[in-house]
Amino acid sequence: MTVSTNDRGLPVATAPRTFRVPPAFWLIAPAILFLALFFVFPLLKLVAISLPGGSIEYYEQIFTTPVFLRVIGETFRVSLIVTVVTVAVAYPYAYAMAHGGRAILLVLTIALLIPFWVSLLLRSFSWIVLLQNSGLINDFLIATGLIEKPVRLIRTPFGVMIGMVHILLPYAVLPLYTVMKKIDLRLMEASSICGASWLKGFARIYFPLSLPGVMASAILAFTLALGFYITPALLGSPRDMMIAQMIAGQFNEQLNFGLGAALAVVLMVLTAVAFGLFGAVRTALQLRGRSKDGM
Repeated sequence: MTVSTNDRGLPVATAPRTFRVPPAFWLIAPAILFLALFFVFPLLKLVAISLPGGSIEYYEQIFTTPVFLRVIGETFRVSLIVTVVTVAVAYPYAYAMAHGGRAILLVLTIALLIPFWVSLLLRSFSWIVLLQNSGLINDFLIATGLIEKPVRLIRTPFGVMIGMVHILLPYAVLPLYTVMKKIDLRLMEASSICGASWLKGFARIYFPLSLPGVMASAILAFTLALGFYITPALLGSPRDMMIAQMIAGQFNEQLNFGLGAALAVVLMVLTAVAFGLFGAVRTALQLRGRSKDGM
């Protein structure tokens, strides 16, 4: 018990203050415990394995070996290209879903959700059937006379990118659709009344309003692309290996758990850096938009 004084200067006994846990904490406690046990602890364990005895030898090996640097660079190059292509394809698809009417929305939604009902492995195998030298695509091109002999599509970066774009497309469309659905098309009508062409109105009004969806779609597609393993393994060649394949090889084939853990940590750090860059670009765009509004 503590003693304090009132307005008249007389001592008043007050009960000691005790810390009380907010009731809302007990609602999120199971989620916090789950994340701590199945995410934070394994992550810390992974970092500990990559630093045997506090040594950074595995990280030195990664950043001094040309093979590892080439694989990391190839992973980011492919992921960036796939992200750009995926968002470019998803944008008109999401636009049609958002503004094409109920019938078009129903058909496009069904077509978008069907791939979720098929396993990732089966979808990758289907691209083998399509892209191989005797596959449907080469047979069609030869039958139409566009080519005389089969074009090599499989076991190439091009084949890997096609498979990755196909798998990532639903994830890119949904954030775009969510944002585009809230855009009022009467703004475009108003711009046309003021004398602006559709293209100019789209560039000055619609596209800036859809940028939050574009950023969310790009971040999601890029993050998922960095960790792709099955599709590059089936459609690509060892020469075009991505970092997830190398990590799996270190764990499953080479049994070099320390190096595999170090590669996984490097991938997570580089992914976090990419997130930071995306966030910086998004913040810069928001500040630019606010500055224009204030002028």
